[in-house]
Amino acid sequence: MGVSMVFPNFPVADVKAATDFYVGLGFSVNPMFSDDSTSCVVVNEHVAIMLLQTERFQGFLPEGAEAILGGNRHESTTALLLGSNEEVDEITAKAEAGGGKIHRPAEANEFGMYGSAFDDLDGHLWEVFYMAAPEA
Repeated sequence: MGVSMVFPNFPVADVKAATDFYVGLGFSVNPMFSDDSTSCVVVNEHVAIMLLQTERFQGFLPEGAEAILGGNRHESTTALLLGSNEEVDEITAKAEAGGGKIHRPAEANEFGMYGSAFDDLDGHLWEVFYMAAPEA
């Protein structure tokens, strides 16, 4: 199986505010797949985040399921491998400046990874990290 793209779909309270947050991180918007209730945020050629107004997101869920925003519950973490420690620091600073909540400031761990964790405006948990390729 060859997967060519990934489209995480996130419910959001305010599509414009959520879009502005991700654009502030350095990502772009694909207007072809965006409207008043949806924003397609392009991370790179293989990943695009779909930000859906909560009511629109609800339409994709099984009957009886409920979209959850914010709070202290997380179903998943979206992790991005970046190109350097400096990129980790940069996107972490942009997330905080854009109103994101920093859970773990950028730091190195015992596995040789350098990373941080933050929530976006709607409580979606992100990890950004850099890990140098191990030497042979």
